[in-house]
Formats: sequence, structure tokens, C-alpha cells
Amino acid sequence: MTLPLHAARRTLAGAAGLAISGLALSSCNVDAGTGLWLRDLDPVVLRGSALPDLIGTDPGDIVAFRYDTPAGAWDQVPVQVDERHLEHLAQLRNGTGSTGPMAMAYSDPAANAGPDPVATFDADDEVAFMADDTGGEAPGGTARPAGVLAGSGVKVTVTDPLGPTSPLRGSGTGFVYLFERSGGLAPGAGQDYVDYDFAPADPMGHSESSTVSTDAYTTHFSSRWARDRLHLGGGPDLLDRHRNQFALDVCGRSEDTFSAGDGGYATNVDGPVRVIRSYLGANSGTYTQREHVFYRGTERVQTFLRVHAIPGIMDFYDYSASALGMRYRSSNVPGGVVIDGIPDAMPAAAPTWEAVTGDHGALVSVSTVQTDIVALGLQSYYSDDSTPATTQCTGDAFEYGASGTRITTSIPNTDPSTTGTVYSFTGTRWNVYLGPGEPDSTDLQVANIGAPLSTSTGAWP
Repeated sequence: MTLPLHAARRTLAGAAGLAISGLALSSCNVDAGTGLWLRDLDPVVLRGSALPDLIGTDPGDIVAFRYDTPAGAWDQVPVQVDERHLEHLAQLRNGTGSTGPMAMAYSDPAANAGPDPVATFDADDEVAFMADDTGGEAPGGTARPAGVLAGSGVKVTVTDPLGPTSPLRGSGTGFVYLFERSGGLAPGAGQDYVDYDFAPADPMGHSESSTVSTDAYTTHFSSRWARDRLHLGGGPDLLDRHRNQFALDVCGRSEDTFSAGDGGYATNVDGPVRVIRSYLGANSGTYTQREHVFYRGTERVQTFLRVHAIPGIMDFYDYSASALGMRYRSSNVPGGVVIDGIPDAMPAAAPTWEAVTGDHGALVSVSTVQTDIVALGLQSYYSDDSTPATTQCTGDAFEYGASGTRITTSIPNTDPSTTGTVYSFTGTRWNVYLGPGEPDSTDLQVANIGAPLSTSTGAWP
């Protein structure tokens, strides 16, 4: 019997009766022999360079299995292969460029990125599966699963670096076995953890209306840059907007103007393990790019800033009235404050993590910046105000728990198509989504993001 992720976690927690720091300790695959009990939301991603025995394989022929130790049997689990290649930024932006600066892109024959020139699995490509789908180690002499080619097996060992710190985490190790299929096995193993309904704007003037949904969350885009809904489980819409602007009261540049300007979609991939949505073009930031990678319970959002010198930037989530009564917490205010439309004083330091928690569920975020720009004025932004004095450039007229970061100093040139000194700037935000009724595991999720799973691979048997 296959249960949805969160239902299975609650069911096993009730049966085991174990808890740590208020978190129900369980995983869908405890019975399969995995030791990654507290990493069930984490993806595992390997580059082709780490899987030399699979190089040259047709990407659609790679399948995955775990070994169910108690049952002494193989279970097929979902795996996704995403091809990648170097592509010109101009091509990624509007589908017409063949010169100029390049970047690594997720291949997509139906979008601007186009197909991978190397049709077989190569060193740049990625294999993704979920830590929750790992199992035990297959004993020596175990026969290979049915439907795979002899000699094609690769054992992937997945290790939780936090495992030894707590006996309740289990052994901290799980295993997945990759093979080349010989017959009709489907890489998705009959599962689809993330659904992407991509509906771009049409010639009749209708706005984009694209939705990404899992059993943990649903989110919506009304244009390339405009994300305007977030439901945790089957709860209400908690998001007014994911907002971007240069500074307070400066509305000449926002997620709306970015979307209205020239640009396009580099990649729109909908696979069994993850969804990839990548787009370019933010007004004069011609090659500025945002890339979302959605998993069953998490999301990686990366923003690649490629623009002439600008006075600063703000990046924050502005919540809807449905978030009233929830609590905002961060590395600056671990105890948190209630989102109630009444202003709160906040430290100026940029938070390393943030969370909004309550009866509707929880959104936990960890943000980092990778840049060679020195002396950036990176600060926190928080506003909980039902009558804000500042202009609301997009969304509704309120700021409920609006939170994120802002750079208050000028940002030098990051456009690689220009001459002279060009700096790099990439902002990364990991989101973890927990549905209504889930225990508040903010501290655990922050710790997990800060200690990524490690992997090693080798031929099997």
C-alpha cells in the first residue's frame, strides 16, 4: 500500500510512538531498511561525472531500485534524469542567440534551452531521486532485479552527516541501486511526486496561469516572475506575492515589470521526481535568470543576477490575510512574533533562516548569497503592517509578515555580455513546505539544509 508522504509519516509516527524535539520520528521507508529517517524531504542529486558506469546510456533507460531488507526483495523507486548542456544566454532568453556568453542549462527541446547536443547520458547530466526512497544494503550474492541489464548496476550510498549526532536518526545511511533497463520498466515507477501545469500567456492577452502542486503544497504563477499563491496541503492561499523591487517606494522595477519586458522560458520540465522552471529577462537585466526546482516537499529557488550596476534590490515574500495569526520566526528572532498587521521592531542583520508557522502548516526558508562583490549592505526586511506607509508596488495594499532580504548598497555590473569588470551574484533560497497538522520541525529542517546529504557510488555487484 502506498501512502502520500505526509500521511505515511504521521501513520508510522503514531505506530512507533517516537518523538524528538516535538518532531514525529518516522519515514515512509523505515521498513525498507533505510537509516535516513529524518531526511525524508531531501532530494539526492548526482552528476553524470559521479556515475561513470552509466555514461553513454540512453537517459530514458536509467531506472532505480531500493532493497527492502525486512522483505528481502527489490522495490522499484522513481528516478529522474535531467540532461544539461552549455548554452548561449541569448538562446535561453529568447530562442534566437548563437553568440555571446554561455551558462549551464537544463535541456528542454520544448523551450528555449533546446535539446542536449549529447543525446546520451553524459558527465553534465543529473540523476535525481528522494532520500525517502532509499533502502537497505543488498547482501552479497543478491540477484539483480527483473527487467534490468546484467552488469549495469551502480550502488549509490547516501549518508546523513548529522546521523551520528543522534541515535534516533538511525544509522544515517541509505542505498539506491541504479540500472539500465532491459525491458518495459518506467523510470517513474508509477509515481509522480510533483505536477506542473504550465499555461503561459497566449496571443489573446490572457495572463499566464501555471501551477506546481504536490501532496504538500500548491503554488501559482500569473506571469514569468509573478508568483502569487501558496497553499500548504489543502489550506488557504497564504501568499500575496513573492516581491522584487530596487528599494522601498521604488516601483519602476518589480516582478510585474520584469514579466512585462522582453524575455522567455529556458526550461519547463515536469518529471516524476522534480519540476524545473527557469526563465530569463528582467527589464534591462537582459540575462538575469530565476530557476525553480520543485520537489515533493521542498524547493530550490536560484536567482542569477546579470545586469548593469543597480542601486540595490529587495527580495521578500509578502503574505496574505490568511496568514494572520501565524508566527514569523528567524535566526534574528528565534522565538518569533505573531503576524497580526501590527508593526514589530526587527534586527537589521540579514537572517540566515526564516519560518512562518501555524495551524495552516509551515514554510521554512534558508537563504544564501554567492558573490565576489565585497562590502554588500545585506540586511533583513520585515514588515507586518495593515496600513503600510510605503507604496505597495505589487499585490494587495497590506504587508502581512512581509519578510526577506534587501541590499541597500549599490551592486556593480554583473552583466557578462559587457566589457570591463563583471562580478557574479547568485542568490539561493531553499524552501521546505509542511502541511496543516505537521509538527513544527523548523530547527530540524534548518539543520538538514545546512548539512547536505553526501553520496558515494560504485559498480554493483
